[in-house]
Amino acid sequence: MAKSELKIKAKKLRISGKSIKDIARITGASQGTVSLWCRDIKLSSKQLKKLLGKKEYLIARGRLKGANFQRMRRVNAIKGAVQEAKRLSKPTEKEFFIAGLALYLAEGTKTYGTVQFTNSNKKIIKFMIEWFKHFYNIDDMGVKFSVHINIIHKNREKEIISFWKKYLRTKPENFTSIRYTKTIQAKKYKNHNSYYGTIDFRIKKSTNLLYRLNALTDRLLSVRRT
Repeated sequence: MAKSELKIKAKKLRISGKSIKDIARITGASQGTVSLWCRDIKLSSKQLKKLLGKKEYLIARGRLKGANFQRMRRVNAIKGAVQEAKRLSKPTEKEFFIAGLALYLAEGTKTYGTVQFTNSNKKIIKFMIEWFKHFYNIDDMGVKFSVHINIIHKNREKEIISFWKKYLRTKPENFTSIRYTKTIQAKKYKNHNSYYGTIDFRIKKSTNLLYRLNALTDRLLSVRRT
C-alpha cells in the first residue's frame, strides 16, 4: 500500500476512535509516524474516555483544564500589559536620549576605536539608527551593516539580507559582510523561517563619538536618583 493511502487509512482509523498504538499495528507504520499523521485530529470526550479509561480520562481532562487556565492567564496578562503600554506618552527629547544611551550601554561597543551596536531585535536596531541620526547627524552612508547567522540558515542568506535591507531602508552597498556561526541546532524550531540572525552596525570615523558615548554612559551609571 502506498504511503499516501496508509496516511488516509490511519486518519480514518483515528477519526473512528482508534489509539495510535492500534493504528500503527494495523497499518504497519511506526507510532511516531502515525502520531504525526493524526496530530490535527481531535477525539471526542467519549472516544478519549473509552481509550484512556475513566480514571486516566479524568486526569487528562484535569490537565487540559489546567493548561487552558494557564493559557488564559497569559492571554489576560498580555492584554493588561498592552493596555498599560498604550498609556505611555510620546517620549520627550531627554527621555529619547536617555533610552538610546541606556541601550548603547547594554549592547554597544566600549572599545576598538569605533561605535558599533549589535542586536537581533529589528525594532531596537531601527531605534538606534534613528537615535544616532537624530542626536549625532549620522547619515546613511556613514553606517555599515554586518549580519551574523547560524550556518544552518546559509541557504536563506539572500532572503535574510533582503529582509534587513528592506526593513532598514538602506542601500546594498551599506552591507559589508555576512558571517556564520557553526553551532548546529539539534532541533528545528517552528520559527525557522522567521529567523533573521543578529545584525550589527558600525559608524565610520567615530572614534571621537565613542569617547563621548563612553563618558556619557559612565555619567549615567554614576548619577544617583534622589
